[in-house]
Amino acid sequence: MAENAPDQTPAVTPPVDYRPQPRYGELAPEGWTWTPPQDEPVPAASAVVSTTATPARAAWGSAERPVSAKPGTAPAWDRPLTISLLVFGLIGAYFTISMLGSLPQAWAMLYAQAELGEYAVTDSVTAIISAGSIGQAVVWVAAAVSSILLLLRGRRAFYVPIIGGVVAFVLLVAAVGVVLAGDPALLEYLSQP
Repeated sequence: MAENAPDQTPAVTPPVDYRPQPRYGELAPEGWTWTPPQDEPVPAASAVVSTTATPARAAWGSAERPVSAKPGTAPAWDRPLTISLLVFGLIGAYFTISMLGSLPQAWAMLYAQAELGEYAVTDSVTAIISAGSIGQAVVWVAAAVSSILLLLRGRRAFYVPIIGGVVAFVLLVAAVGVVLAGDPALLEYLSQP
């Protein structure tokens, strides 16, 4: 009966290995170190980064990647150009607001030169001039705040004051056009050949 009895010895489990598993060719034996040959000079910059990875390394997610600029960094010329455009825009907004404010006097002078009578400023003209002036100020403040935020984040911002200038010009032309369109006597005089 002893011949047919199963083996009663307990199974031995191998010990648990908590060491990290080798990756990317790290199969050197424990304690092995490499020293460079003494007859060859060691380059000063031993960590030269390749701009292209071999297909085998690219497949394994190589650490060799192209050297690129830090993300979110604008060129050096962007900050002074943006600030210059903002200062130019501030001067332009000041002159545009003052020009809109003197629009009734310019219309009165045009009436006198064309002998159209006395020019009377209506409430709608005053409202349009006020709205145009406030709009000019809001456009400049929005462009300045957006530009400064982009500059603080390190992003390119020179285009924001340019867009603000275009919007301010369109706003000026629209305000003058609406004031002109609301004056039929002046429109008739200007449409004559």
